[in-house]
Amino acid sequence: MRHSARGFTLVELITVIVILGVVGVGIASVVRGTMQIYLDVNTRETLLTDSRFAIERMTRELRRAVPNSIRINGNASQQCLEFVPSQFSTVYTELPVQPSTDTTVSLVFPYDIDGNVFDIDETDFAIVYPRRSEDIYDLSRNKRQIIRSCNDDGDGDCSTRDDSDDIIQIEVDSAFAERSPASRLYFADRSVSFCVVSGVLIRFENDIVTNQVLGSLSSARLATDVVNVLSANPVVAPQQDDPFTYFAATLQRNAVVQLRLRFARDGEQVEWHQEVHIANVP
Repeated sequence: MRHSARGFTLVELITVIVILGVVGVGIASVVRGTMQIYLDVNTRETLLTDSRFAIERMTRELRRAVPNSIRINGNASQQCLEFVPSQFSTVYTELPVQPSTDTTVSLVFPYDIDGNVFDIDETDFAIVYPRRSEDIYDLSRNKRQIIRSCNDDGDGDCSTRDDSDDIIQIEVDSAFAERSPASRLYFADRSVSFCVVSGVLIRFENDIVTNQVLGSLSSARLATDVVNVLSANPVVAPQQDDPFTYFAATLQRNAVVQLRLRFARDGEQVEWHQEVHIANVP
């Protein structure tokens, strides 16, 4: 007895293809939606992480700024915030003040709470009582002096703490303009700048010079995708979207640096508004 083989009819094949197509479109839509959510979350997380790192880095460094060393400059193309980081601070017991020709400063041996000694470099600067940024950046104001040597009454080497009374002597170029009410002396050797240039946040170091130096994209990059709209003159006419704003100290509060940075990438945007208090103990 012969049995004839029976296949699918054209209608059945078309029906199956249509059903598979509908199912495939549904699955593709779900997969596409899931992937888009993943990409959005990943973009947002990356943008948040990158921008948080930049803000944290700036905040930590600014907290070490010598009092009154903050200055801002720039234009609609780039804006920079510059400061002089304090390597160490101590208290002096004797300070030559003009018109004296003496150049010897006696100060308390510089070491931290853990006993770590600050090694004074003969190319460092000693800064005393800076009341405005010009006092720090303009060497002729005699608030900042170059250190020429350091001596103690132990082995003569200031990198070892063996002075009999913990009072050492440094030789500077010239007498200072005036004394500090707190008898405080800061050590520094360079300036640090953060700049927003063409949507990029950069960091660079420079000598302490009178005229503020602007940055370039060849400097180290802290973050990209900065979308702040820069004002033409952030010193004379600052605008709300400027990335850096400085409020000088008053009798009621310390100086404050306001960081306002907006980052955007692939439709995602993160805005940071951070205030950094600068110690006002010159």
